Amino acid sequence: MGLGGGNVIWALALGFGIGQADAATSLTVLVYDYANVSRAKLAEAEAFAAKSYRAAGIELTWVECAASEADAERFHACEQANDGHRQFLKIIPEKAVAGIPRSRESEDALGIALVSYAFILYPRVRETAGEWGLPEYVILGRTMAHELGHLLLGANSHSAAGLMRARFNSRDLSLESGQFLFDPQQAKRLLELLHSRQR
Repeated sequence: MGLGGGNVIWALALGFGIGQADAATSLTVLVYDYANVSRAKLAEAEAFAAKSYRAAGIELTWVECAASEADAERFHACEQANDGHRQFLKIIPEKAVAGIPRSRESEDALGIALVSYAFILYPRVRETAGEWGLPEYVILGRTMAHELGHLLLGANSHSAAGLMRARFNSRDLSLESGQFLFDPQQAKRLLELLHSRQR
């Protein structure tokens, strides 16, 4: 997800949907916080992102992982969760962006999804929240939800409206906008993909 002209966010992956499954399907996300986001802010963002998936019948479990060897002993839950089909989300500082493959669309992106890893460019998230006068957890949580959507649905998974919409402005990010949900087809596809994995 990135910034475009006229205060518009360009997203590399987001969607809109309302379908709710009878029993929630689970998805574990391993989170590596290399940008040292405060635990309170990160928890708010995770809760915000989880709402998009819960509306589609998917329950997210966030597992905090070690961002350095010194932290490794504190994150045994990450090692235990790191088996089978897991999604990896890395929150990184701007200086780490140089090591990520770039494209024209990602020049001002807030997040980038590559195969099984989603990268959240935290300084850009923080800057956008300040410019738009929105709580940081809204921009961070939306970006997290969008990039995870790309990991699950694939690179070419933008939609005309909703969470996977490619372009956003500050008005779209109000809680009343409905732009935090997957569209019904994508919600259905997500459930099919996760059910297939679990089988």
